[in-house]
Amino acid sequence: MDEGVAAIWAAGIGVGGVVITAAMGFYQARKAAAAQVESALAGAREQIQGQHQAALWQVRRDAYAAFLGQIEAVRMGVAHMFGLCAVAIDILGGAPGQEPDLASARNELTESFKTLWMRESALRLAVDAQEAEQAEHLMHLARRAVDHVGEVAEAIWSRQDIAGAQTRLENSMEELRAGVEEWASNARRKLETGGQGPAIAIG
Repeated sequence: MDEGVAAIWAAGIGVGGVVITAAMGFYQARKAAAAQVESALAGAREQIQGQHQAALWQVRRDAYAAFLGQIEAVRMGVAHMFGLCAVAIDILGGAPGQEPDLASARNELTESFKTLWMRESALRLAVDAQEAEQAEHLMHLARRAVDHVGEVAEAIWSRQDIAGAQTRLENSMEELRAGVEEWASNARRKLETGGQGPAIAIG
């Protein structure tokens, strides 16, 4: 081999080495870059998932608050109307005073319960099936208390079986109070444990 050919071979080997080295370096750099990109994507996915979960729990908290607040509004409405009924009963017994407007109080209570139906419908979009069933049971208790205070008003107007209507109302009000407390306790536990704690079956 003459010197010219040897120089060409030497140059070729040198270039080949450089190309191979460069290729290996590019592969390593690409692999490192891919790992960095995957790590960044994983972090982004985790952040997005965390934000999504936080948003879902905020929706749940808001639904809890709206439903529970309206349940309490209905419960207080029943208690208010019961108080008016007690005044009307005293007046029937001869006590002095102006007869309360039970019809208006009953209409207001009916409207409050209609609002509760809407809150319960919204709640169903934010909770699981078991909680929705518990909310439905609480709605049943609220409906019964509303019906019973209406029966007291009807008994006053007709002057028939007022005592029996009162007893039924008092029992339903106590059941509603206990149901609200238990439901609120279960909702609080759900929020505190991220939905991992045991649910309380109401009723």
